[in-house]
Amino acid sequence: MLSLIVSPFYTEGDQKAYRAVYDELANLELIEGFIFYTSKVSSQELVHFFLVWILSPVINKDIFIAFSNAILAYISMSLLQKLKAPVFISLVLLLTNYYIYVLYFAAERLKFGFIFLFLSMLYVDKHKRFYGIAFLAIISHVQIIIAYASIVLNIVSKEITELIRRGRLPKSLFFIILLLFILPFFIGDQFLIKFEAYYRSRDFHELVRIFIFFFLSLFYSKKKSQVFIIFFPLIILVLLVGGDRVNLYGYFVFLYYALQINREWNIGLIGTSIYYAYSTIVFLYKIFVYGDGYV
Repeated sequence: MLSLIVSPFYTEGDQKAYRAVYDELANLELIEGFIFYTSKVSSQELVHFFLVWILSPVINKDIFIAFSNAILAYISMSLLQKLKAPVFISLVLLLTNYYIYVLYFAAERLKFGFIFLFLSMLYVDKHKRFYGIAFLAIISHVQIIIAYASIVLNIVSKEITELIRRGRLPKSLFFIILLLFILPFFIGDQFLIKFEAYYRSRDFHELVRIFIFFFLSLFYSKKKSQVFIIFFPLIILVLLVGGDRVNLYGYFVFLYYALQINREWNIGLIGTSIYYAYSTIVFLYKIFVYGDGYV
């Protein structure tokens, strides 16, 4: 219901292009539609294109957004429950958090990347399924590789430890190596385009925010070395391309560790929740007034 209320007002910024693409793809064949799609959104992420091409003749854009938001919310809640977060805290995060609202209404392609990212985390202990869904997440949006870079570094460090301890090669290491060889063929050009765009617009003040998430995670985690491994690529990427989207990943990593503390509210959760609830109000105000949450 919230999506159907807010979405019709978001008509400017990136959504202006997304709406034009959605309306036009309903009338185009597959190849012609893909050429039009890439020219309008400067992207070749396949998952969003296929979903829009298939569904645009059937449902209007705002229903498409509402449906995808419901899927994101459901999978997010499932992941939070897997982390044993209290239902009330989970609902507060999903209904008030700025980063969630960015995924709901602004970062449309990135949203599908996060749907598969969160879904893969539900199967993180089932390696084959995890890597299969992770691949779908990365071809949904190339930026998702930021999250997996941290996850893979953490897994590899564990696998190397296991190799040293047992003296044999773990099976999951094979899938990591295979993924690293395959991915450049699918996302190499996209990654370079994104890198050049964000490198020109990077803001070193965003480095402060990623370090706040880093130190909060370090404070709440019992595995300090794990925090260093996960945040290392995130901090490097903030230096290289800026922190607008990278900090989103840092925030979710912080949430993971903060939710481990007694499964209840703590000062880190309270402080960030208040701050990002206020940011959400400002974001929604801009959507209703200006048609763009980033004005």
